[in-house]
Amino acid sequence: MVSFYLLIGLYSWFFQGNILEYGFAELSVFFDLSPWFFLFFIPAISMRLFSEEFEAKTFQLLRSLPIRLEYMLLGKWLSMALVLLCLLLPTLLFVFSVGQLGSPRFNLDVSVVLGGYLALFQLAISFISLSALASALTSKQALAFVLGVVFNFICWQGPQEISSFWGLDWQFNSLAYYFQTMSRGVLPLSGIAYFLGFNGLVLAIIWLRLKRVN
Repeated sequence: MVSFYLLIGLYSWFFQGNILEYGFAELSVFFDLSPWFFLFFIPAISMRLFSEEFEAKTFQLLRSLPIRLEYMLLGKWLSMALVLLCLLLPTLLFVFSVGQLGSPRFNLDVSVVLGGYLALFQLAISFISLSALASALTSKQALAFVLGVVFNFICWQGPQEISSFWGLDWQFNSLAYYFQTMSRGVLPLSGIAYFLGFNGLVLAIIWLRLKRVN
């Protein structure tokens, strides 16, 4: 978490192309950069969700407890969501700082800020689901991290890369497409439904995978 704050702070306020150079009291730099940091950060904190249980041979012990498998999965998933929420809350300091720089003060487009945070949270939740899937596929934490990064990148940029290379309009299938739409302050029902359906599908795959673990 400290490394995330350090990196996002440096890129947002000090390095070339930062908020101060942008000339407008808005957080587009923060919202554009955060997904790329989450692409690596979330697999790093999620790689132990199941792989550690497999490696330590404690997963069967968990299965022997009077807890349904879906509740176990949901509990681990929500724990990562809570960590993510705790990570994002201090970044509200960026909102306060940018508001102070505006003329007049706090002349911010609230809808864009709220839409940006909602889009970022939903995207990060999707990265958690994909990273949890990677952790459920292997007993090696390092491999779970690598798979998590790969899964996140494919779902984040894969359809856009295919669209640009093959000339196909597949961008609407990517997480990046709906993130960019919602981060502009537009909250279409299709975007919310996409994130809900995407996470539901990935969690269902994880549940099926855990059901087959001996």
